Amino acid sequence: MLVNLTPNQKEIDRRYLIAKENDFVYTPQNSKELMQYGVGIYQCNFAFNFSHNDFLEFNIDENVFNIPFDQSYELFKPDYRKAQYGVADSIDQLKEYFKEEIEDAERKYFIEITPVFQDKENRGKRGGWRWHKWGQYIGKLDTQCEYLDDEDFGEDFEYVLCYHIYEVK
Repeated sequence: MLVNLTPNQKEIDRRYLIAKENDFVYTPQNSKELMQYGVGIYQCNFAFNFSHNDFLEFNIDENVFNIPFDQSYELFKPDYRKAQYGVADSIDQLKEYFKEEIEDAERKYFIEITPVFQDKENRGKRGGWRWHKWGQYIGKLDTQCEYLDDEDFGEDFEYVLCYHIYEVK
């Protein structure tokens, strides 16, 4: 099942201070703005990216994390029938893709997402975000180009979502 994580207020306060000292905006991972997609789905905050330190579940102490980086990719081993991270078109698509995990009452998960916006002004200039660098694409768009900015998905298209699902121990 998808679960919300417990904010680590000490770390959040520290990050607010760093942001203030360096004149930029910090939005904690548990803010309503970043949690707009529902329980257990966290949008990355662009100032610090996704920070495990924002949550108590990941900190055993200041230097030891509950889900070490190298183990965060072990979730679906040895059965690689499902990608733990990749690219999707929408939240609904992610919820369908991870339906088993969301309905599993025995295990707890959360999903981090990062929207990647298409820059239509950059079309044809080469450069920008590339499909093959971010894992399996589970979406329905008919990708034709190496760069997202070069794709022609119509005027209504804005972004894709990079995702990563984690199990909370």
